Amino acid sequence: MNELLITLLLSLVPSFEARYAIPASLALTDLNPMFVFLACVLLNFVVIPVVFIGLEWLAPPIRRKVDWIDSIFEWFWRRGRGKNWEVPALVFFVSTPIPGTGAYTGVLMAYLFKLDRMKSAVAVAVGVVISSVVTTLSALGIISLAGVFG
Repeated sequence: MNELLITLLLSLVPSFEARYAIPASLALTDLNPMFVFLACVLLNFVVIPVVFIGLEWLAPPIRRKVDWIDSIFEWFWRRGRGKNWEVPALVFFVSTPIPGTGAYTGVLMAYLFKLDRMKSAVAVAVGVVISSVVTTLSALGIISLAGVFG
């Protein structure tokens, strides 16, 4: 039970998320790889609406009180208008299995660029699945990422 709890908690840590919780769990526990994959990915999906709601709750009062943060939001919103690349770019960004490119950051980017919430949520979820598949296959020794990131 402790192994499962640790695995699930790791998948909620920003920048760690499912992409690193899965390999860590597979290396440190005897849990079934498919179960670990599904549990971590599904829990990482929960992050998506939670972060959207959190940003909607936190960002407006912060923007009202801190001018330089408001300027950053305005800069992103001006640059995000009328772009058609949002979904593929968000999928690519979130699916890249490196620190800082997970669901938390993907949702933050979608929020900053005022992208459609449903399209963004799907794009982030697809990116989570892709990065989780890549890291799971790598952790199981099925594929190697040594030459890609090394």
